[in-house]
Amino acid sequence: MWLPMFLALEAEAHAKAGRSEVALQAIEQALAVSDETGERWAVAEVLRIKADLLLAHDRSRADEVENLLIKSLEIARRQQALCWELRASCDLARLWQRRGRGKDALKLLRSIYGQFTEGLETPDLKAAEALMESLTEDTVAKA
Repeated sequence: MWLPMFLALEAEAHAKAGRSEVALQAIEQALAVSDETGERWAVAEVLRIKADLLLAHDRSRADEVENLLIKSLEIARRQQALCWELRASCDLARLWQRRGRGKDALKLLRSIYGQFTEGLETPDLKAAEALMESLTEDTVAKA
């Protein structure tokens, strides 16, 4: 139990240390263990981390990254894992922002952020709020 999440954390540590290939191997192992054991509770977060690792390793894989983030978002929604939904949405919004889809990104983030009624000072929610402000400024500047 918890092995997929531990492997995902290991992958993030390898990435921070500049070992992107080892990080990608660890994240693939996390997904494989999840499939083998049926331990699926952390898959949304593991997929989000994989998307982040891929984008950091190779920016030309943006389409693959977008698909992973959408899948992560869908899984988080099905599991009603609002915090993981927020994280996946923030990553997807940043990607969309770079791809000129700021309005879509802002709409996505607002719909999820608005579901939170407490914990608004947590790092994830503060980051989402800052991202929404950035997207709003971009949208106003382009109008």
